[in-house]
Amino acid sequence: MVIHSDSVGMMLPFVVAFLVLTSVGMLAQGKFRQGAKALRALAGLVAVYILFVMAVSLLTPQKIGSAGQAYCMDIWCIGIEKVSPIPARNQIAYKVDVRIFSDADTVKTSGKGFSLFLVDERGRRFPMVKDPSVIPFDLSLDPGQSVNTSLTFVTTADARELFLTVRENHPFSPLYWVERLCVACDGGLLHKPTLLRVL
Repeated sequence: MVIHSDSVGMMLPFVVAFLVLTSVGMLAQGKFRQGAKALRALAGLVAVYILFVMAVSLLTPQKIGSAGQAYCMDIWCIGIEKVSPIPARNQIAYKVDVRIFSDADTVKTSGKGFSLFLVDERGRRFPMVKDPSVIPFDLSLDPGQSVNTSLTFVTTADARELFLTVRENHPFSPLYWVERLCVACDGGLLHKPTLLRVL
């Protein structure tokens, strides 16, 4: 079974573009009062839409995948195959065997721009440890291609539950912030990320 990072839609950018063009057209024609009115309507619409996105995110339950499930962020997917703990004093290293695959029909995809990390029951994050001896998780995939590799994480010994999650790394990209305005998707404002259970 596959969990998808779905979204209801993202209409705001199109509506904003239409209202901005309308406002600019009115101002260019000397219709300052109508142009200012359109800009006020635009600001109100943006505010209401952002509040709506946040409300939906807060009310949507977090998705937690169990063993055997995979998670797709758009058309890039990952599933956990096996987990091997390696105890070492106050820390535990986990080797997580995963299957990376493409859910695309015609285009290539990759995990470039993503970070993978473990989260425990207290919300603590444990980043992935780079391992040059394994196939990188962010390699380019052809449509339908599947690759097996392993990820390594080091956690504290007191972590009782662990979950794998994916995060995008483009906080300074304008497109990144536009994508935060999608409704009911993992990247939406205040939306809880999808997790895959490791322990």
